[in-house]
Amino acid sequence: MEEFVCLARYTEVYRGPEGSGTVDARCEGRLSRVEKRTDPAVNLLVFTKEPCECRNHVADVREHYNSATVDPARIYLRKNLAEKLSPLDFPGLCRLFAEEGRFALWELDPGQPEKKAYPYKKRDEGSFGTEPETYVELSGELREKYGELLPFFQNMIIKDMLPLFYGEDASRKPLLRKILADIDDDILCGTGCIYEDVLLKILSLKYGEDVEEKLVYRSGKLKYQNLTVFPLKEIPFVVSEIKQVKGRFNISGHVLLPLEHSEIEYYCMDNRNRRYKLTLEDEEGICFLGEILHRRKRFLVEFPAGKKPAGIRFMYCYRGMYQARVRMEFTEALGMVPDTRHNFRMQDGYLWKTEKRILFAAPLQLRTRIKLFFTFPWKSFTI
Repeated sequence: MEEFVCLARYTEVYRGPEGSGTVDARCEGRLSRVEKRTDPAVNLLVFTKEPCECRNHVADVREHYNSATVDPARIYLRKNLAEKLSPLDFPGLCRLFAEEGRFALWELDPGQPEKKAYPYKKRDEGSFGTEPETYVELSGELREKYGELLPFFQNMIIKDMLPLFYGEDASRKPLLRKILADIDDDILCGTGCIYEDVLLKILSLKYGEDVEEKLVYRSGKLKYQNLTVFPLKEIPFVVSEIKQVKGRFNISGHVLLPLEHSEIEYYCMDNRNRRYKLTLEDEEGICFLGEILHRRKRFLVEFPAGKKPAGIRFMYCYRGMYQARVRMEFTEALGMVPDTRHNFRMQDGYLWKTEKRILFAAPLQLRTRIKLFFTFPWKSFTI
């Protein structure tokens, strides 16, 4: 069996987030354990962070579109074929998948629980810096081969072209709209790379109308043309600081509130259902084809610190009728991970704990200290 080599060795034009685009030691180690178990008839191998849902670890471009990636550090090719490659660009990568049709798919960290991001963020798979005209030509070529632009290649194209939207050049809008016309809405909403405020702008560009005005609220989700665009409850408030000031708790952080004009109100409530004002300030915005988006916010909530346990939760209310708790996350500096055994922290004489999207604060008594000492390793918390 021929050995596999990483495609990151054959491209210099790919640019991605820090740590991507170069040969990954984890992939190399995983390769040494799986290459002998890979079907000899398969020439391409892809590592994924998600569980593999294909028989015998063999995927097909006609079916497994969620496995599409543009990161060459996660893609391996048999050495005898790789030696014939010219410097790899995005069209070359798509043609390679189209020519092979099938590829081996292996989970990078099998059996590991899903790790929550610090803070909540979308995946950034990077880009080859492809020009818009090239996507149009490539789409025509792939459509001629398959009779349609397969969702697999739609997924690859939107991931690679995403940086084009974060620019000041609005003159590209007509060409980008033409490319978007070939990409299904469920691919745009499910790619895992597009933040919600940018997603609304992309859909608005595609359809030539303000999509936000057409959104319909259904059971905590916002839908457009009967397709779920995003669930309101899952866009988290990310807490970055907890401190006590003059007998009050100050909880601050950042949040993405994607809607500019809506009937949705955000606020806080404590465990006695008392309501607290949520102060919001604009963070530095991002540019979408010349338009500055101001939906990234800094938040601050203050509530009294007392001798009794208290809890706070972030809420939204739609049209004064429908309300729900919003997801809460914490930055890495706080060391709190919801829904795990590391969901607590001790600070300023209080035990802070998060459960069911509620942040509890309880005065730290001797009995609590003793219980925590025997329950968790001492080094796992700080008093």
